[in-house]
Amino acid sequence: ATTGDEIIVAGKRFHTGTRVITWQDPGGYNGYAGLPPFALRHGVLSPGDEARVRQHGWTVPELQKAVDQFVLHYDVCGVSKVCFNVLHQRALSVHFLLDVDGTIYQTIDLQERALHATVANSRSIGVEIANIGAYPPDEAAPLDEWYAQADRLGAVIRVPGRIGNPGIATPHFVGRPARPDPVVGTVQGETRVQYDFTPQQYAALVRLTAALCRIFPRITCDYPHNWLGRPITHKLPDRELANYHGILGHYHIQANKDDPGPAFQWRRFIAGVRALR
Repeated sequence: ATTGDEIIVAGKRFHTGTRVITWQDPGGYNGYAGLPPFALRHGVLSPGDEARVRQHGWTVPELQKAVDQFVLHYDVCGVSKVCFNVLHQRALSVHFLLDVDGTIYQTIDLQERALHATVANSRSIGVEIANIGAYPPDEAAPLDEWYAQADRLGAVIRVPGRIGNPGIATPHFVGRPARPDPVVGTVQGETRVQYDFTPQQYAALVRLTAALCRIFPRITCDYPHNWLGRPITHKLPDRELANYHGILGHYHIQANKDDPGPAFQWRRFIAGVRALR
């Protein structure tokens, strides 16, 4: 019997300690439906191992050799239901969606080469975290639409009526960013403003990441940072990226990306993950 916290890795189930709805479960999002077969994670195994995978399919030990990065995105959609529909319409894919209430949706087996992070696709696992995103200060109208100053505690997520049913799994969920005010920071050398992710998202992401670091030993439990421990918020040089094994943002992979944005609390997140390992 399943307990509602398992992720699926090469057909095997692993516990995470947080709520997971897979594509096989009621209410899940099926990343296989209506799309062509996924391409093999290529160039990440020895020729002999790759030949065995092509013939017999992935095993967990072979997948452990292939996967060494976990890529964090924000979805610019606000809720996971919209994100999944947008990805599917564009024939894109990602392994996990993380909704505002902390519910994790696994859309495909982690053995699949999802299309989410260009050069990192074959070696990585990806998660789209529900958040409307980061913007130049003079182009931040989406933040006004999605966040309302509702009470003395600060901002509340307000899903626009045009979206209809937001599909949030927790009934009557009231979402608040982990910090009440918008965060201003620099990404790719440019000023961006963004509201933080919810406490529920951080809690779920910590547990998911800790599980991934246990399952995939080549994913180092660390993030790109300078010698002071301050997060690097720009694309890594190509050689450095090629040699990087660990957790990283979409903006570390592509110079035209801002996610997970200036509001993401890397130190808080990694400290939580390390406490569970």
